[in-house]
Amino acid sequence: RYAEYAASYLEKRGISPELISFCISTGRMYESNPYHNVVFVGFDKQGKARFACQRGIYDTRFHGDVNGSDKHYSFALPVNPQNSTVHLFESAIDLLSYATLCKLDGGDWRQHNLLSLAGVYQPKKVIEESKLPAALTQYLEDYPHIKTVALHLDNDGPGRLAAKAIQTILPKEYEVKNRPPPWGKDVNDYLCHRLGIPIQKP
Repeated sequence: RYAEYAASYLEKRGISPELISFCISTGRMYESNPYHNVVFVGFDKQGKARFACQRGIYDTRFHGDVNGSDKHYSFALPVNPQNSTVHLFESAIDLLSYATLCKLDGGDWRQHNLLSLAGVYQPKKVIEESKLPAALTQYLEDYPHIKTVALHLDNDGPGRLAAKAIQTILPKEYEVKNRPPPWGKDVNDYLCHRLGIPIQKP
């Protein structure tokens, strides 16, 4: 499906055109009609679409899950069975920003395992009573070769709390690396900063 508005919006946020094309061609992203929202799609291990979230591309802040979405299968890029680390992000745009940063640094984003959480993860007041985000739980169950979880959550109160909670309750057989963006609120802010382009909000 043609996604001119969605692609233009993501390019303004610094996302690599190669990644945008890949996501469109594999059904991971499309543009809704008639509102031109970007829709990010998540698949299960068998390749069936199980999740979709929309994000508005205009000045009005709009995002939300499509009816019937299963948060266990959030937006992700294809799994690399040779890599035992999964990189975790709050949003699809942060995930794509990280993949773009890999390209900027001369790396290959296809070598990484990248998973988004479809929004801010909110632990319980008593952190030890919290459950892991559904998408991460499912991912670790589906891909037992994963041994390390790298957290790239936002540099704000909710993001830091979420990182602390995941570090606290993740089973001890996993190594956790806390890797918040080195500049700005989120990974996309840092990418825009690296590229010298205006930070796009919302």
